[in-house]
Amino acid sequence: MVLKPSTRDKLKSVGSAAVAAALSKRGLLDQRLDGLRPLAPMQDPLIGEACTAIEHCRAGAVLIVEAGKPLPPMALLARRGVAGIVSAGPLREQVEIVRRGLPAYLPSVGLAKTLPVRTGDVLVGDRQGVVVIPAHLVDEIAEEAAEALAFEAFTAEQVDAGGGVYGLHIASGEQARIAFAAWRKLKGR
Repeated sequence: MVLKPSTRDKLKSVGSAAVAAALSKRGLLDQRLDGLRPLAPMQDPLIGEACTAIEHCRAGAVLIVEAGKPLPPMALLARRGVAGIVSAGPLREQVEIVRRGLPAYLPSVGLAKTLPVRTGDVLVGDRQGVVVIPAHLVDEIAEEAAEALAFEAFTAEQVDAGGGVYGLHIASGEQARIAFAAWRKLKGR
């Protein structure tokens, strides 16, 4: 599977919390990779398809490094166009990874862990953590998360303008659908 640029952009704009919420609506509650932290506090978001072997990584993929496995040379990661790294254990090359601006996640306490990620799954990482989207759902989840955030922005704007939330908090209400559609047209969203 190749991640569409439009899907990548949506995932980058919505973040891991909105993605996790969209996944949970489908009953996928354990998609967050618990215990991982960003290597650098202000690193860019991580978006990309999971790849477990550098030889098979396409540009934009996220390299999964199992505990005890060495990280390939940084020059090779750059040549392959790797979008980031998710490691099950500590990384020795942390200074070089940060210097190159490559988003990376590793266990917060330095303990090795198993990462339940399959090649082709899509990873979304930010300051809140890393979420795994099954490959076959990625376009739908990106759209649902973007739609949910747009509706939240619409609702917040309505409340800020002095309106109440009655009828707006349930997106299935006819009046809310009409008002939301008009708002989207006005905002170009």
